[in-house]
Amino acid sequence: MSVIAVVPVKNFAAAKLRLRGVLGTTDCAALAEAMARDVLRAIGDASTVDRCVVVGGSDARRLASEYHCDYCDDSGCDTLSAAVARAAQHCVWLGAETLLVLPGDLPALRGADIDQLLHTHRGGLTLCPASSDGGTNALAVTPPDAIGFRYGRDSARRHLEAAAQTGLDSRCEESAAFGRDIDTADDLEGLRRLPVGPATRAWLACDAGSPAGAIAAGQ
Repeated sequence: MSVIAVVPVKNFAAAKLRLRGVLGTTDCAALAEAMARDVLRAIGDASTVDRCVVVGGSDARRLASEYHCDYCDDSGCDTLSAAVARAAQHCVWLGAETLLVLPGDLPALRGADIDQLLHTHRGGLTLCPASSDGGTNALAVTPPDAIGFRYGRDSARRHLEAAAQTGLDSRCEESAAFGRDIDTADDLEGLRRLPVGPATRAWLACDAGSPAGAIAAGQ
């Protein structure tokens, strides 16, 4: 089964807006980039993923080149769902049988976590919800364009509904590895306690003495 992973990457200067109350613009951008790097590293370590597509603007293009991924331009896409749908069509063109969509803010994700998820995927739709807000932190779907994507508030439930409407078998997998995204100040306070990847670890080390580092340390 050919699997292509898709990682949507928002331009970092506009990323993590919900953290702007506790982090400055520069810190938000640096953290968003560090986490995206760790997700791409985990995908590269996964034996079950054949290829990766990064979808977004100029920052997505830069990371795609650096990590030897395909790039999909999201120009004209006004929502995350539209950007993922465009990337899904790109994956169909590349010959993918299964699409795996991962957000760029799972700093503790490992290749082994991705392999475990895909080993349990038996076609249809498999998703892992965010632990805090009902979002979708991993979505595997066979074939890649089997459903309309419904990212946004309560998207895990709405993706399962989309699968049911098309008669697609679906399952929801609760997973700590995929549940720990970083969106809010509460998430940030727990960041230092996570076994994060090297790029996020470096961000934490660089900010250890700064207000951002103190917040991440829960001080």
